[in-house]
Amino acid sequence: MMRKLSPISPDSHSCTKSYVHQSLSTCTHVFLRNDKIRPPLTPPYTGPHLVKSRSDKNFVICINNKNVTVTIDRCKPAFEFSEDFNSQKGSSNFEPPLTKQQIEDKTVVDKNIRTTRSGRHVHFPKRLTY
Repeated sequence: MMRKLSPISPDSHSCTKSYVHQSLSTCTHVFLRNDKIRPPLTPPYTGPHLVKSRSDKNFVICINNKNVTVTIDRCKPAFEFSEDFNSQKGSSNFEPPLTKQQIEDKTVVDKNIRTTRSGRHVHFPKRLTY
């Protein structure tokens, strides 16, 4: 029985697969992954940084006015929103001002509803209310 078993090829630990975003070939700015041990609440990426030149595996980016060569595995494309997007976002959140009647109705409803310190609405039985 042991003669029938064949050896299994070992895992290739040296071949690391990494995901490369399609937009890295055309983007003008990138975020750079910070590979060192970071204290809590420190962002994992720095940037956006300007891309000066690129090759198959390396990018030359501008960090603090210095050209730094980094591998493509540490880069993530940075996308910038146009100003039209920001102005549309602000205009869609517009609410008309409340009328006097709507304000009075809201205060009547607020008196009947009791809330806890955490903001939950609590309804007590009528026999227990004062």
